[in-house]
This record gives sequence, structure tokens and C-alpha cells, in this order.
Amino acid sequence: MVGNAVWPKSAKAEQQENQTILEVDPDRNLVSIVIAARNNGPFLSEAIESALNQSVECEVIYVDDCSFDDSLKVANNYRDQGLQVLRSQYHRGVCEARNLGASTAKGDYLLFLDGDDILQTDYVQKHLDAITPQTPFVYGAAEAFGAFSTFWDAPEWAAGRLWLRNFVNTSALWNRHAFETAGRWRNKINTMWDWDLALRGSRLGTPAKSEAVLLYRQHPTSWSANIQTKNEERQETLLPKMRQICTRLSIGSIISGRLADFFPQWMSAVAQSVKLINTQEPVELVLLDNSNNPRTLEKMRNESYRYLNTFETIRILSHPVKFQYTTERDRRNKVAQFMAHACNRLKSEMRGDIHWIIEDDILVPLEAGKELSETLMTGWVPPNAVSGCYRSRHVESQFVGGFFDEEHIVNTFKELGTQITSVDYCGTGCLMYWKDRTPQYWRSHYRKSPAHDWAWCAQLKREHGEIMMLPSVHCGHVQTPENILY
Repeated sequence: MVGNAVWPKSAKAEQQENQTILEVDPDRNLVSIVIAARNNGPFLSEAIESALNQSVECEVIYVDDCSFDDSLKVANNYRDQGLQVLRSQYHRGVCEARNLGASTAKGDYLLFLDGDDILQTDYVQKHLDAITPQTPFVYGAAEAFGAFSTFWDAPEWAAGRLWLRNFVNTSALWNRHAFETAGRWRNKINTMWDWDLALRGSRLGTPAKSEAVLLYRQHPTSWSANIQTKNEERQETLLPKMRQICTRLSIGSIISGRLADFFPQWMSAVAQSVKLINTQEPVELVLLDNSNNPRTLEKMRNESYRYLNTFETIRILSHPVKFQYTTERDRRNKVAQFMAHACNRLKSEMRGDIHWIIEDDILVPLEAGKELSETLMTGWVPPNAVSGCYRSRHVESQFVGGFFDEEHIVNTFKELGTQITSVDYCGTGCLMYWKDRTPQYWRSHYRKSPAHDWAWCAQLKREHGEIMMLPSVHCGHVQTPENILY
């Protein structure tokens, strides 16, 4: 002891000191309810009783995060009803307190409850009704009570778009293995912990919605009330931060072999751009080898593997699709069909939340990844896709991107200007997009025109999506390794 400070005990020592032994039937899927709280004395009895009185048997653990009110006294009154009480000797924060409870829990399923909220008697049963062995977690609606009342419904998963904003509350029911694999609770921006965990957990399978409704107390000292400095300015700052922290990026390209000698320069530019992206998640690179040339493949392997410290994984996949043609019209149709097929292959292979397609003849500027990703994550409703700018190899006075008029005739940019612009279409030379907010499939033709990029963009616009074009991301379009068009 130094002054008034008590040297904290290890988590293991605290568990051994505080743990109550619960006999568990090994043949049953036990649910463990973890109540982690600090200074919730006035409301704690209702929370604990709601957990103990579930219609199915549950293990209930209370973790006291160094309260200085009567919370521990309240909790200890329920020990004889089976409540396990863990006392932290120092203030851990809610995420670590929940993780401590999870470490102690014996359940196959974990459910977390704040010390001022209430579970309806059939809450756990309704969650169990919706879960399967493949479901990472089950979520439901919430009903606010207390200082104000409202009902927050939760959408079905397929319509939810979790990357836009959170609809998964703290008291989701987690498959324990999914909870551990996702990385448990963590505190990155001192709020939005449930969103952070749900985003990570959703990669492990398809979450499900149940009919359970959490009773979510509102009072002047609650965390949600205090950050209900939840004004728009705060939210517009926090939403992009959480997206940046959680998002995983996949980069994909189709390597034709036409510019094999340019590949080292292409690879270097992509790697340098990735290093500037503000993400804490790993980045993967997926290359489709369409060269049908063993020497080109060897060059790709040797060059890309120099950047294994930049990418979590680099996968070079054989894509030996060939096509023959007799006329220019036939060639254009076959190219469009090939590009749609290759883009669909890339989308199925890339595992990230955001996909970035960079064609093998596009030289991206240093800050391309940073500027594209930040634009793609910003705001209440971020755009569905963002594109860099580059000139057409066929009509050098025009950029690839622009608008359709009422007759569906393409009007391309001849000058970029300086403003980020919402466009009707762009190319796939430098295109970044949300995987779950864009068309599922690439098609080869727009109306009767062979243009996989126009078709994809048009479908996105029909679904009320938005594509932004960034003049600051001005890419080079390579005609030959010695001649790059800007």
C-alpha cells in the first residue's frame, strides 16, 4: 500500500477469492449472464432479480467495478440465491469488467446486462429460440423507460446495414466461441462498445434477431444520458472513428500480364498507399492471375512477397480465362463479360468489409487509400462507393466517370475541378466500396452497351446508392511502362 492506493490483485487471484462454485450439467447449454456495473446501487436489485428469475436456468455473475456506493452490499444480499459476486480492487472500466465476468463464466452462451437495465422473464428463452450453432450472436429490440420512454426496434439482419449505425444492444446473446474469437469487449473510443463488438462478431457468421426486448433504463446518471451529448456533431465524429477502427480492407486486382514489366511499380504504389490508411485492422491483397504465363506469375510472386509486412495475406489465384473474337464489337462484348466475371470472382474471394479494386494499369497516388477510405466512412450515411480519377486510354481528353442524361447517353468529365462530386458512373480502375451496400453481382452490359462498370453503377443508383468521385485521387493510366497518362 502506498498512501491510499491499493496495489491491484491479479484477475486470477480475484476470481479464486470471489468465485462461488456452481454445479453445471455438462449435457446442457448453459447461459451465463454477466452484470458488470459501477455505482448502480439504486437500480441494481431490479437488474439482478431480472437475471435470476429467467424462465430458463442461468448462471448469474455480478462484477463490481470498484463502486463507492452500496452496490456491493446490494449484490451480496443475493449470494444465497446463486449470484456470484466478483469485486474489482480498482476501476477497470466497463469493458474489462465484462471480460472479467466472461472469464469466470462457465456458460456456452454469454449475455451481458448493465446494472440499471432489466430483462423480461422470457428474455433469455427468446434469444435461445433464435440461435443456432452457426449464429455468432442474437440481438433484439430495446424499450427505454424512466426519464423518457421510447421503443427502439431492430431490423432483420439482411436489412440492417450495421456499418451505418448500431442496432445491437449490450444484452445480445453470444455464442461463447464467437465472443472469444471476435476479441471480447474492448475500449477504443470510450463509447460504442456494443457496436464495436457486434461489427467484429458479425464476420463470424450471420447474426439473428429474436423477439426479446431489453428494458433500457434512462436516468440522469446513466452512461447513455451522459453521452447524450449525443448531439449530431458528436455522432458525426464518433461514427467514422468506429468504422475506421473496425473496418477490414481487401484490395483486389486482375493481372492480365499485358504490363508485366510495370507490376513492380504498381505493387510499390499500392503498398505505400496502404501504409497511410488509418486502420487498425489487417489488409489483404487478392490478385487474379490471368496472364497464362509462368514467368509473369513468378514475377508477381517474387515482387508481391516483398510486401508481406504490409499485408496480412497476399493471395495469387489462377484465373486462366481466355476468349476469342472475330470483330471489334465481338471483342468489346467478350471483354465486358470477362471483366464482370473477374469482378464477381474478386468479390467472392475478398473477405474485407470494404473492397478496393485497382486495375493493373492504374498507378495510384500515395494518399489514394487514405482519402478514399476516409470519404467512404464519413457522415451519418456515408457513400456506398468512392472512385479515383484517371483518363481514358481510348479518348485521352476524357476522364472515366460522369453522368447519364435522360436518354442514358454518357456525359464524361473533361475537367476534374476540385470538388468531390456525386456521379452516375465511374470505372473500376480505382474503385473502393462497401461490400454489403453495393450490388451483389457485376453484370457485363448496361442496356446494350458492353460496360460492366456502367451496369454496376447504374444498378447501385437504382437502389438509391451514392458514388463519389475524388479529384484529389488523380491516378495515372499506364499505356506502356514508359508512358503514363495523367
